[in-house]
Amino acid sequence: MIQRIQSVYLFLVSLFYFLYWFFGKYWYVKGYENFEFFLGKTHSLILSLTVFYPLLISIICFITLFLFKKRLIQIKLSKLALYMSGLLCLYTVFFFSVTLNFLLGIMPSKLMELLLYTAILNPWICTYLIFITIKSIKKDEKLVSGEGLIR
Repeated sequence: MIQRIQSVYLFLVSLFYFLYWFFGKYWYVKGYENFEFFLGKTHSLILSLTVFYPLLISIICFITLFLFKKRLIQIKLSKLALYMSGLLCLYTVFFFSVTLNFLLGIMPSKLMELLLYTAILNPWICTYLIFITIKSIKKDEKLVSGEGLIR
């Protein structure tokens, strides 16, 4: 399982999104208060859904990691994670375009500011990792099915 490069990619994506969720939810809720102020009051259901979205992607990638013997299911779940991660990229751009200055103003240290910038890049890096995971799984599937053999 772990010798396959896509397993490493899936593990990294799962880890990155879990850390993104675990360490970022406090600051996300703080930024969301400013987000509501900017856009007007929105329903708290949006906050509840978006705060757990990275965790959901992390769980999907972690489950996908253990489906290494079922490559077609692994591809489908990876594509689902890719689409979800792409949506999170778009949401991140929108969210931080509204809240970045506010969040930078309340950061207690330069290290926390650096972590905020890495939080902006995290969905983009994870989306790329999921993309190359799908390519690697498809390559393995071709080899196993015999399409990749030289005749």
